[in-house]
Amino acid sequence: MSISLRADNRSLLINSVASSYLNTNYLSGVTALVLKNSSGFTVELGDSTTQFNITNPSGTTFRYTWDGTGTSPGIFSNLIRATGSIVVNAQNFSAANNGTFAITGVGTDYFEVTNAAGVAETNETIGTGSIKIYIYALLGELGLEQTEVVQVTAVAASTHTLTVGTTKFAHSESTKVTIIPYNQVRFYHTATAVYSTSDSIAGFTNINADSYFSTVKDTSNTTGFGWFVFSNSSTGKVTTNSNAIPYAGFAENSVKKVLDSFFSDLNNKEQKLISNTEAFGWLNEAYNIASNELNLINTEYNIAAVNDISVVAGTAEYALPSDFGKMTSVYDDTSDTYINKIDSSDIDYNEYSSNITYYYLRGTYIGFSPIPTTDFNCHLRYVAKKTALTSYYDTIDFPSNNYYFLKDYMMFRAGSKLQRQDRPDYYKLFFDAINRMKLYSHKQNAALDAWTIESTSNV
Repeated sequence: MSISLRADNRSLLINSVASSYLNTNYLSGVTALVLKNSSGFTVELGDSTTQFNITNPSGTTFRYTWDGTGTSPGIFSNLIRATGSIVVNAQNFSAANNGTFAITGVGTDYFEVTNAAGVAETNETIGTGSIKIYIYALLGELGLEQTEVVQVTAVAASTHTLTVGTTKFAHSESTKVTIIPYNQVRFYHTATAVYSTSDSIAGFTNINADSYFSTVKDTSNTTGFGWFVFSNSSTGKVTTNSNAIPYAGFAENSVKKVLDSFFSDLNNKEQKLISNTEAFGWLNEAYNIASNELNLINTEYNIAAVNDISVVAGTAEYALPSDFGKMTSVYDDTSDTYINKIDSSDIDYNEYSSNITYYYLRGTYIGFSPIPTTDFNCHLRYVAKKTALTSYYDTIDFPSNNYYFLKDYMMFRAGSKLQRQDRPDYYKLFFDAINRMKLYSHKQNAALDAWTIESTSNV
């Protein structure tokens, strides 16, 4: 038995910063491609005359600043940001300032890297060396049989010509050419949902450009979790790790299942217009709206565990928990009494006219009036805010497994970008489902009767 894992290649296109189209037809086996426009395609920064000052703003950060002398390196480029790494091999730079580095910052005339061994120097030209970024070009659309990835080694801006690795397939005029920063993928296995690179399922392999997914089979493990990272084989730069992929499959109420259902309702063209980042944002928006609606009639469902506050004599206010939503009770555990709430307008009067302790809320703080004169321990019970959904592995919790309707809100939000005419229909479906959930939740509370307006009523 084997477990099949897959990495979504489409994520490589989410932050793509440069794309164009072939200017003519090409047979297989070519190493030069002319584009209709090569704007945004960059490989080498400047030339032998380009001069830099290298400074150390802080710690292990070193800044390479073009001082205006020589050819402009064109540093302020989204492409440089996207690749995440740069190879410095300048003839006149100190050896300590040459190497392959992670890019940590980019400005109009400078880039910053992490280099613990770097040294400051001024007025240094590149000379016979070079400063390069290593990029790859996706020829065609993901999922098509003859789509492939080739490395771009040079760009001639004047003729819009890319020098690339030898192509495997023929490509027709107007084939889309998209820059991607990574060309390989690697999978890992862990026993728990904690990322580690100690158990590699396979080495780095080229992404499957003729599919939406790059896949691997784990023939050694049947339980646990899978992970993947994309890599730039030229620089060794890898992405942050993926979300955990449970070998037992994702739960029905997991973020992964909701997103899969959402994207399956879009056609192929629409899928390319919606990013995972947008989908996550819309899902969290729907999750919060539904949670707040539920809290209107059922404060018990989202009650957090008891939170203790140690009240100190002479100190009136204390920070509330970060997930605080709405207070339900405040209990003085030392005196075994509940503490009632006081309006903020009555605090000043209460300070001088009462010996009964009240609590009040001010922004992200809870306060006590009058100011405590003795120490005591306080139990807080409150409705907690929902934690943001950030992982495919996260699960969605609503009464009676009500989570399917979140997709309706996502379709409503996507409809604006996609100019879909059925957008209002999804909005109505979403709130109809929320109302049903509120009814189910109401009935959970001691089997209370439901009520509604008679269909024959004239209102």
